[in-house]
Amino acid sequence: MKYKWYETLNTYIWIFNVGRGLAIFIRTPLNHGILYDLGCSDYFKPIEFLKENIIPKLDKYNGFTLIQILISHPHADHILDIKSLIPVEGENLLLYPALHTCPHDKTEGSAEPEVINWDRIKNPEGSDELIEVYKTLYANRNLPLQTIEYKLTRSVPNLEYGLFYIRPPVVEKIHPANDQDYGNGISLVIFFRYGKHTLLIPGDITPSVLSHILEEREGLEKRYTVFDLAHAREHPEWHCKTSNQPSLKELLSRYGLSILIAPHHGLESGFSDDLYSACKRGKPDLVVISDKRHLREIDGRIDWRYQSEYGANGMYVDIEGKRKFRYSVSTREGHHILIIFRGTGRYPDVHLNKSPDELLNLS
Repeated sequence: MKYKWYETLNTYIWIFNVGRGLAIFIRTPLNHGILYDLGCSDYFKPIEFLKENIIPKLDKYNGFTLIQILISHPHADHILDIKSLIPVEGENLLLYPALHTCPHDKTEGSAEPEVINWDRIKNPEGSDELIEVYKTLYANRNLPLQTIEYKLTRSVPNLEYGLFYIRPPVVEKIHPANDQDYGNGISLVIFFRYGKHTLLIPGDITPSVLSHILEEREGLEKRYTVFDLAHAREHPEWHCKTSNQPSLKELLSRYGLSILIAPHHGLESGFSDDLYSACKRGKPDLVVISDKRHLREIDGRIDWRYQSEYGANGMYVDIEGKRKFRYSVSTREGHHILIIFRGTGRYPDVHLNKSPDELLNLS
């Protein structure tokens, strides 16, 4: 008997083709959903696909259909579809999450100052409305930023995820002059593990700020959830307060890195030597690049290392039904990407297809 994706104990990770931008959805073995970033394009809106095909089949957590929506940072290519989150009674409540998590300018509830310098967030002309919606959505949310507080009695062995970031005022010290680097540097970083398989989503974080996280320097904040009730009782504040959670460097060294979502869309400016030095086996197994086809010189260049043995161990992937060996995969040719963590085996399953509907039947 073949089970549907929502009936299995697998993790399903969708990286949607949104051009240069980012939209990632994680369905956990508990059949809960985590959405990271809200990129979209003129041709495809991940939110509409999720609302029609994925979210209605998820199990609720404390009454919420999504356990968390994370926005890495407020650059336009990561929040283009943010208006879809505006609650409209009877229509958009599917997208109201238990946690809405993003860099912010609130002052009450944070242990340390975390206020964004909005004067240094540079977006294309005409993006003001996006930023206003971004601010409105967290206006009534309580700090601090968190991962999920796990309260269910059902545990899933070896299922955990963590949130790491450097507080924006400290990022200002790291990038005092370059506004683009400041905006990218405040990105929220997610580490996710299920069994033998791990995922790192660093947003557009700069190498300098990522090094700050890896070395646990000034301004670091950590949140961590292990999907086990006994562990939650032993560490009741791991989800909401920086303490003795494992460091990102420790996690990468212990478990290795199966899938790296390339920082800053795989551009040369985002490559981190320190990240690679921290990884068990010295590199990820596969790099995923969310980017558009480069037509102009100002579009920047993909770092060549991601596409070679220097940037990944490499693995076999399925591209429109054909098995091919790759060091990296990309959305540049119009592909959506589905990664399946089964928790066992050396490598996860990776599928690419230009039709996301074709990927729905995989389990």
